[in-house]
Amino acid sequence: MDSTGKIDSQQFRIFAVMTHSPSLSSAMQRVLSNRTFMLSSLGTLVLIACTQIRIPLPFTPVPITGQTFAVLAWPLLFGYRIGVASVASYLVLGALGAPVFAGFESLAALWGPTSGYLIGFAISAVVMGRLRDAGFTSSILGLTSTLIVGQAIILLCGSAALSTFVGTQNAIAMGITPFLAGDIIKTILLVTMIRSLQWNAAK
Repeated sequence: MDSTGKIDSQQFRIFAVMTHSPSLSSAMQRVLSNRTFMLSSLGTLVLIACTQIRIPLPFTPVPITGQTFAVLAWPLLFGYRIGVASVASYLVLGALGAPVFAGFESLAALWGPTSGYLIGFAISAVVMGRLRDAGFTSSILGLTSTLIVGQAIILLCGSAALSTFVGTQNAIAMGITPFLAGDIIKTILLVTMIRSLQWNAAK
């Protein structure tokens, strides 16, 4: 820069070379990749924390937990890639023996009355993340519909696995009906939260 504060031609050429260099482009890619990793890791930690918010019910082996809230929120906030990575990391940690499931359980929860819900988490994250990235959740109706679909997937997968332990009729009474009111509340909270944030599901 000269004494008048203007950038001379040589400095401009140096600046242009720096901003278009492969090494700088690679560095930017690493930053973006690290952002994905950090948000995915944060999502996994939030999911683990929410999972331990646990209210046992006397008439069903399936407790009320906060984990569904995190499973639904992350793909809607950050899209398919980050949402699925968060849920997948959570499930892998549990499969490896980390006490991340409800009640600080690990491997034991992978096959039991609640195992179907874990499968439903992964499928739900995939579906909701894809819908969010496609812009379907940019409207209130689309966002609400996506949440209903996501929760329906979780409940259906959960009750299907539960039915192998208690039978189909009991699985509906124990694995779906007790959680419908809570799902309505979660839908209202999530729609309000996501719509009030600076970014929305269309981005």
